[in-house]
Amino acid sequence: MIHLYVVRHGQTVLNQLGRMQGWVDSFLTKQGREQAIATGQALKNKQFVLVCSSDLRRAQDTAELISQQLIHQPALRRSFPEFREVNFGGLDATKIKPMWQEITDDTPYHGLNDILARADFEKVREIMQDHDPLHTAESNEDVLARWQRGVKLINNTVESANNTDANVLLVSHGTFIRTIAEHYGAKVAGNDHAPKNGSVTIFDIDGDQASLKSYNQQL
Repeated sequence: MIHLYVVRHGQTVLNQLGRMQGWVDSFLTKQGREQAIATGQALKNKQFVLVCSSDLRRAQDTAELISQQLIHQPALRRSFPEFREVNFGGLDATKIKPMWQEITDDTPYHGLNDILARADFEKVREIMQDHDPLHTAESNEDVLARWQRGVKLINNTVESANNTDANVLLVSHGTFIRTIAEHYGAKVAGNDHAPKNGSVTIFDIDGDQASLKSYNQQL
């Protein structure tokens, strides 16, 4: 059994500017670094066999700052592209509020949280794909498939180190975490249910099966 602690990276420059941030990257702000350090302090007594992140710099930097706070240093460190943020295609780096107003204008919905309240992330991804000028935005199926591939990589990494019951720390991204949490039954509609920077979501992983234990916890 793997106990997977999934942390959203610290605040970034694009977060601060209120812009979409998918595969486009930006640096952690001072507040973002402080959030990462605070999360690390809250987790410092946990013994993680593996600390990993997506391959985006903001996640890697957050993972490093958290690791520096841990009393027990992990034997393994990895970065996996499978845990990147959702790809928003040509809508990446656009202003969040105007973008959602524009792409839901010809739908029955009024912005992201209204879609999540009345439908789900599958509908969110469909609407974004329909309005993506580059036609490269991911589907919900794409995102969930990446998650499954990533879980397999974590399993293989932990098993290769002969650990059968282990804590693993993963630093990932807000929409990615929110999508996976919804898939496992979490309530994700509304700003209060969006993962906060530095928040922790916990899954238990048993082979290829996962269960959600807690979501968007501020430690």
